[in-house]
Amino acid sequence: MNNSAVIVIEGLTATVEAITSPGIGWLYRVPYHPHETGGKAGATLTATHFALSNGLTADGTFTGPGVVQVPRVPPNGTITVESSLSVLTTAAAASQVVFTVTYTDDSGHAGSATATADILQVTK
Repeated sequence: MNNSAVIVIEGLTATVEAITSPGIGWLYRVPYHPHETGGKAGATLTATHFALSNGLTADGTFTGPGVVQVPRVPPNGTITVESSLSVLTTAAAASQVVFTVTYTDDSGHAGSATATADILQVTK
């Protein structure tokens, strides 16, 4: 019997906007809905991985300044999370992202979920 949490990423979208501070570059925003489908255990999100179509990759966590609460998905539950990535560059923005979130369930089992989205460029 498997009591491990199973997380899938639903509703992944991605936007990018130009930034000028702390330097010239891009701010990528990736809102998504982690959904626990196993029904037996909840899961705490532990890390993110961005793989952009322009070749850039970056890793992040759910700790540090600005993190009010580490995201936890209850059994059979869905939550809303937004991860972001600032890239200081004069190169063009990426057009697609492959996004992965890793998690640890209530029993200590690790897992990950991946989704892909086209990136919509927004102007302010």
